[in-house]
Amino acid sequence: MTAINNLIDRLDERINPIIVKELRQIVRGKFFWGVLILFLGFQCVVLSLSLADQNIRHGSAGQETLMFLYGVLFLASFAIIPIYSGFRFSRERSEGSDELLFITTITPQSIIRGKFAASFMIILLINSAFAPFMAMTFFLSGVDLWATFVMLLLGLVVCAGGAMFQICIGSMAREGGSMYLFRGAGLVFQVIMFFSLMGISSEMIRYGLDRTFNSGYLYSSITTFVVFATSATYLLYHAAAAVVSPAGTNRMLPVRVAATILWVVTLLMTGYWAVISSSSEVFIVWGFIASYILSMACLVAVSERDHLTERVAREVPSGFIRQRVAFVFFSGAAGGLAWVLVMQILTFAIVLFVSGSKHFTSYGSASMSSDFFLYSGAFYCYMLGYSLLAAFIRRVFVADYMDIRNTWVVALLTCAVFSIVPILAGGVMGMDSDNLLIANPLYAATARRSDSVLVFAACLAFVSLVINAGWIGKQLREFHKEMVR
Repeated sequence: MTAINNLIDRLDERINPIIVKELRQIVRGKFFWGVLILFLGFQCVVLSLSLADQNIRHGSAGQETLMFLYGVLFLASFAIIPIYSGFRFSRERSEGSDELLFITTITPQSIIRGKFAASFMIILLINSAFAPFMAMTFFLSGVDLWATFVMLLLGLVVCAGGAMFQICIGSMAREGGSMYLFRGAGLVFQVIMFFSLMGISSEMIRYGLDRTFNSGYLYSSITTFVVFATSATYLLYHAAAAVVSPAGTNRMLPVRVAATILWVVTLLMTGYWAVISSSSEVFIVWGFIASYILSMACLVAVSERDHLTERVAREVPSGFIRQRVAFVFFSGAAGGLAWVLVMQILTFAIVLFVSGSKHFTSYGSASMSSDFFLYSGAFYCYMLGYSLLAAFIRRVFVADYMDIRNTWVVALLTCAVFSIVPILAGGVMGMDSDNLLIANPLYAATARRSDSVLVFAACLAFVSLVINAGWIGKQLREFHKEMVR
């Protein structure tokens, strides 16, 4: 008994205390058990009616019952539980009660892992209550038990990503209007994704897995989806932990490492599908998505601190190469912009190399490649220009009233002003020209004279770099001093 007690004590010490706290609060409430019992009774009624109706009217009662049960399960697992977890975390952040956690030895990563694990355990409990009833639909008509099992597993992966996304949104909803902004944006995105994924799930139930994913690429498609969803969840985990971390820590290092890993993973998966299809269009589509997301990361970069803290300075490694790499990955506005630039260059270089390769030929790839360099390049210049312009405006005019972490708000407002004011001025003066829309980043996709859009975006980025050259140079010199030490 002593050995068993010692083992139990060791396991008890390794349990995340946040999981214990969250699960204890949930299971002690009557609401959770009431909802669970209601779900069980509801499934019994639905399955009984389906069994009674099977031989009366039609032969597809199994599919309809499975679709109905899976819809209710997915609503609870992907929408209700993650949104509840995110809103609860955001409420703790807004009330400041999470500050008590930093008095203990609990790390920000442990906090996020505990929140996520507690939410995912409730999702597993709900799935375990639904799985037997969904499996019983096999005895009705038109249901594939293997497809049902795969759908449950894929649903768990998606729900895990949804739970981590809502926790990440909750970590950012700290105070003031941002709390309601992030809450609303997270709620809208989760609802949109729910209906989109339910449409895909209905197609999987109605037509089967082979027809949905193409029978020759079933396992490859499922593996690609699972790997991508897991990598994205890993990135969201580090993003949430970075927001919760104290301001003086090197909190952006794990985020940029995770983002780089996700970039590499998606690149490898794109290469696999490009080899199968022998087409460069897959790489071009990947380039579009990666470049646009990296461009939006400029808003995050300029919202980081613009000075080197003592805690981060102690982590600067030795060695010429390692120190230069550290500047790109460590926390800091200039380092964040440098990381985005490096990743953009690599993305453009890969698409350029693949587009010119003789191993990948497809109709229309040349046109797609030119569109990629035009639109992605222009959008990156727009985001870089507006982000740096916002950093200059905040630093010079509103530094006493706005924290640097809200620079992205200034960037969006600046972009909106530059996009709307010329149109209003043109309307007042009776001008009717497409050039009035040239300051809008989205105008590049519909512009007839796309070369002028690219020139304007490049000029905007260049001017913004010039007026912020001193600010960026100061951060470079500050980091170089620490490297010399």
